[in-house]
Amino acid sequence: MLSAGAAISPLLAPFMQRARAEADGAAPPLRFVFVVKSSGLTPAELVPQEMTDERVVVGDATNSGPNYQQALQLKPTNTLIDRPLAKLTLHESMAALEPFKDRVAIVQGLSGKMCRGGHSSWFGAMGCYRAGGEHDSGNIIGPTIDALLAKHQPSIFPHVGLTTRGRLMGGTSIEDGVVYPGLSAWSRNRQVPYQATPLTAYKELFSVAATSQDDLIANRLNGTLLDFMVGDIKRLQSNIAGAEKEKLEIYLDGFEGLRERQRRLKGVEAQVRRHAPVVTDKYTSKVETDRIEAHFDIATAALIAGLTNVVTIRPDGLGTLYTGLAADKGVHGLGHGEGADPIGHRRNIRRFHVEQITRLAAKLKSTPEGRGTMLDNTVIVYFSDAGEKHHASSTQWPFVLVGGPASKLKTTGRYLQYPSYQQPRHRTIANLHMTLAHAAGLKFETFGQLDLNLDEQSQHGPLRELV
Repeated sequence: MLSAGAAISPLLAPFMQRARAEADGAAPPLRFVFVVKSSGLTPAELVPQEMTDERVVVGDATNSGPNYQQALQLKPTNTLIDRPLAKLTLHESMAALEPFKDRVAIVQGLSGKMCRGGHSSWFGAMGCYRAGGEHDSGNIIGPTIDALLAKHQPSIFPHVGLTTRGRLMGGTSIEDGVVYPGLSAWSRNRQVPYQATPLTAYKELFSVAATSQDDLIANRLNGTLLDFMVGDIKRLQSNIAGAEKEKLEIYLDGFEGLRERQRRLKGVEAQVRRHAPVVTDKYTSKVETDRIEAHFDIATAALIAGLTNVVTIRPDGLGTLYTGLAADKGVHGLGHGEGADPIGHRRNIRRFHVEQITRLAAKLKSTPEGRGTMLDNTVIVYFSDAGEKHHASSTQWPFVLVGGPASKLKTTGRYLQYPSYQQPRHRTIANLHMTLAHAAGLKFETFGQLDLNLDEQSQHGPLRELV
């Protein structure tokens, strides 16, 4: 039992507070993992098998490519459809989630026409506003939902962003280093950085767990350098004034933040070392599926070690060629119906993503926390930055939620399809994001920009069916 009056180091305070809260019966922090794929998430292939005849129709040819006309589409509805998943079979591309079906909510029919359509909505997918063009992310109007949640539930690393590439379009080459995929934003015109290199992400998050002599020396040097730079900036501040002094204050805040992060990490060194992932050749591989698996391993370990409460993983971009899944075209080409079996390859990519999500969920479920497990206090959100398809119209925007019972979300095995666009009781992706925010205790009634072609009141507040 923790003593209420026990003295604790400031470095250990967040973790001791969590332990004390659990001992007192308080709920652990609610965590969020966003997995955002490119080129649309096919609504028809999220429908449970027994509902296919009722809810799925053969679609029209809406893109180029000899095989695109075979694509299936979701049948419109003017009523809310709410079915339990218990006696239904998940679509084959989602089969890995069958063991977690009682924690899954498939949410269909939401629109996002306040965002741009086409290849990507850029920041709009998570910010619910219009941004960017075909090849650039454009202006950032405001914060995205993952950044808001990260600020609301702070941790040593407020947000962890992982991806295989920063550019949406472009060639098939894998990118390295810090990138800006045009997906997450802290505030107006302030992007959230992502790490594209698994090994570098590992070192940034788990450097305190280093055991090799070279890494230990590097850590000490980094700490000494930060101390020197903070002191140097403070000395320089006393000799200047005006705008330059304000700039120095911004730099000082940044370096002091890094120094404090290192100190806090040092205070939880044993915990981080215990949960750090084992580095394998996946961390240096140039095969995209290896790197994606490594990113999921890193995300899982960061959550379990208590380093962060919010992770966003962008597995691919339109230029990604899934050689690890034997795809013969990149994501962009497959979206246009090119190659021998574009629909089959898109299904394989979706299946691979779902398998990674399931691995993450299984690891969290096996980790005790409070009176249950970490999965009880985590919500995983799988969706696309481009709505329902390649060259999305944004009239449909499917989501798959995997959530624990402590999340305050009704994700306990449900298929939800909202009335089609402009029908009564139709809702938007902004309502879904507000639902996540309300679950975390961050309550607001509007988010992003409104769709002027919809009733304003219907765009207020969370999805009551899920709260």
